[in-house]
Amino acid sequence: MFATATLETRDTSATSLAARRVGAIAGAAFALCFFLGTATLDIPQGVSDRELVAWWSDGGHQTTAVVSMYLFVLAGLCFLVFLAKLRTRLLAAEGGTGELTALIVASGSVFVAMLFVAAASRGLIGFAVKSPATDESLPGADALRYMPQLGYAVTGTGGLLAAALMIASTSWLITRTAVFGRWLAWLSAVAALVVVGASALLVGVFAIPAVVVWALATSFAMWRGATS
Repeated sequence: MFATATLETRDTSATSLAARRVGAIAGAAFALCFFLGTATLDIPQGVSDRELVAWWSDGGHQTTAVVSMYLFVLAGLCFLVFLAKLRTRLLAAEGGTGELTALIVASGSVFVAMLFVAAASRGLIGFAVKSPATDESLPGADALRYMPQLGYAVTGTGGLLAAALMIASTSWLITRTAVFGRWLAWLSAVAALVVVGASALLVGVFAIPAVVVWALATSFAMWRGATS
């Protein structure tokens, strides 16, 4: 009986370790996809209508827009896995009703939803033109100019502010429970302030590195499983 109990304990520990590492890998994958999805698409700003149409007429740029769209989608899916594994860890530490953990999950889910909207706005034009099923022609210059801006606006306001709420709540929960090292609580607090500041100044793109760094740091903490 003792041997059976020991074996069950080992199985549980192994399962817990595997779950933590799956979450850590998903968090790192999110950071990579989010960064690449943002960096690969550089739509010219402040150019004339003719220059903008010429840029979008390039097949390589259309393909890049589609790739950026899929990278954003992959980032969102990876973040959901990361969030689910983080939830398990935080809920076990918080106990009780888990209200703070629920807030973290809710705000993280809003961030992912906004990420999917941004993905569509980035890749819609390229997808419509490149896809054999649609084979659409390029829209007018106004649509080319403002369609991507929808994604910037959604991500730079609601999406990143939801991320800031999630990060700040995580920082507070770590401070209360020491579920991870306090270094992560401090890093999370700084990251949340950077995200809020960048969003308030309408330069949301500068908040993206803060979200990426936070995701990588949290993934590292989940992989180690450290509490100090």
